[in-house]
Amino acid sequence: MSGAGGPSTVEERLSDLDSVLDRHGPPGARAALGDRAVDDLLTHRSTSVEASVVVGDLRMSTIVLREAVATTQFARFIVGFTEAVRSLANSSGGWFDKFTGDGFVAYWLHPAGETAAMRDVPEFCQALLPAAGSLVANLRRTSRNFPVGVGLSLGADSGPCELVLVGEALTLVGGPIVGATRMVAGAKPGQTLLNVYLGEQLAERKDWLEERGIQLARTSVKTKEYRQGQEAYELRFPRAPTP
Repeated sequence: MSGAGGPSTVEERLSDLDSVLDRHGPPGARAALGDRAVDDLLTHRSTSVEASVVVGDLRMSTIVLREAVATTQFARFIVGFTEAVRSLANSSGGWFDKFTGDGFVAYWLHPAGETAAMRDVPEFCQALLPAAGSLVANLRRTSRNFPVGVGLSLGADSGPCELVLVGEALTLVGGPIVGATRMVAGAKPGQTLLNVYLGEQLAERKDWLEERGIQLARTSVKTKEYRQGQEAYELRFPRAPTP
């Protein structure tokens, strides 16, 4: 990061980094990362982190866009939903990576070996699904025809990642992105699937899930790599009222 007049000062580089972090992270994002990670980002534009990742996919969105009475209305609904995702992630200490056109990537950082932050994933998913239900209800009211199977699918995983500065954006790279993407690909609309690594950690801390009425159930999902199926976990939330 450098200004037009030559190499930037440390203060200018930190200011530029803060601008990037503010677009992606929760309040106090630089402090949440810690000095080592900030130094790595300034020096190498990447840093090693431990992250819990959630990937969302809005099923049948292309068909819904085609059937929209007014495409501008569809676009406004999607923008509003994206901002709701960002707000929900940031308010729970999470980071919003990107909007993917019909979905998103969000993540939570935590020290290696520390699982307290694992609570944020179920709470985020539980809060997000009703918001997705409201989006679907709005889309239904503004569509000529509406296909069966519209809804938000969620997949999650956890593990070591690299946090990377790409241009003026911050993105997460690593196996948990792949794992969460596999899970969301196998999830039905309204379903939340966890890769086995994250699921096993949550299984050891089921008491607080049960206090919230959330069930954690072992299941399996067929993926491109494991066509016969791979082990997974499903988060089942108390049923919310239908919009």
